[in-house]
Amino acid sequence: MATIPPGSIQQSRFIGTPIMVPVQADSPVGNVTFHRVRLKVTVGDGGGAITQNDAEFEFSTPVSNGEVTWFDISSAFRAFADTYSPTPTAYTYPQLAANLNACDDYMIDGVSYEDMSPSETVQVTGKYLGALTDRERGAGVTGQWSEPARYSRKPTTSPEICYYKPNAQGQPEGSSKHLQPGITGINPPSVTAVTVPKGFAVGSNIYGIPAPQFGHEIRFINSLGVHENIFVSGLPTKEVNITTEKYTIARQETLTSFSRGLAMKSNDYETWQFSTGPLDEAWTSWYIHEFLMARWVWIDINGLWIPCHVLPEETTTIVSREKAEMLEVQFKLQLDINGSPL
Repeated sequence: MATIPPGSIQQSRFIGTPIMVPVQADSPVGNVTFHRVRLKVTVGDGGGAITQNDAEFEFSTPVSNGEVTWFDISSAFRAFADTYSPTPTAYTYPQLAANLNACDDYMIDGVSYEDMSPSETVQVTGKYLGALTDRERGAGVTGQWSEPARYSRKPTTSPEICYYKPNAQGQPEGSSKHLQPGITGINPPSVTAVTVPKGFAVGSNIYGIPAPQFGHEIRFINSLGVHENIFVSGLPTKEVNITTEKYTIARQETLTSFSRGLAMKSNDYETWQFSTGPLDEAWTSWYIHEFLMARWVWIDINGLWIPCHVLPEETTTIVSREKAEMLEVQFKLQLDINGSPL
């Protein structure tokens, strides 16, 4: 009977990182001409926001008698997590769990056998969206991970600029919220929305300034799978992408009507250009590797969160030692709705 050695699963809390499960094959007696082990993975909601029914996945590979083989089951978690669609304001995170069962299939003297008594169920719990970076994985040792200190990779080399909005009397009112991801020791991940005041926030590296005319708050899901936000200013460039399709209409032509092609216009989505403003090297690297690579992005336009996606340039300079130029990152956001967002 194939077995999963207890306490031998190498795993991170993030489903985007390999989750390695060892399975030791049985040692049947006789002339074995074929032998494989099968690992059945049943993934389901482990207490988070995903509510779909459990999904079953199976991994298999040929083995020798008594051989220990490793399976990466993170693809099963990722396939199930793709059914989850995050929102810009809900800070609860899906937690996935799985039950593992291993068994043998082999052939002895031309007769096929299937192990009808799978191994004892092994549970894998506490899996969240996101993944460790290659650097964090490389900094670890065999069988262990170099876990990040918090659910954010924002640098602290210089203050983070945030916007506040004045009230009717012109006094500062912290209506914009700065999202602060919690430390990794919190289970599940946690994010706190902090009111942005004028000037430096007490005990933090956040500096509040009045919201510029074309300034916007952008929220996104970072590579660790939690919400973060940034505040950027829009450049005076807005484009409208219009798709035009032509159709030929079959109709009778008379003295007063003509048979002509009809042009149909659709998909009038807008593309806005933004700039991060002056940055140091650490912040420039963070914007490129974290924000520009984000899959889920929303922008606050007149109090409404509009889904969008980032359109980065093919090549973005992090730093140039040859020229004494200001470091900044310029990017475009393509809105995921048709029509005007205003």
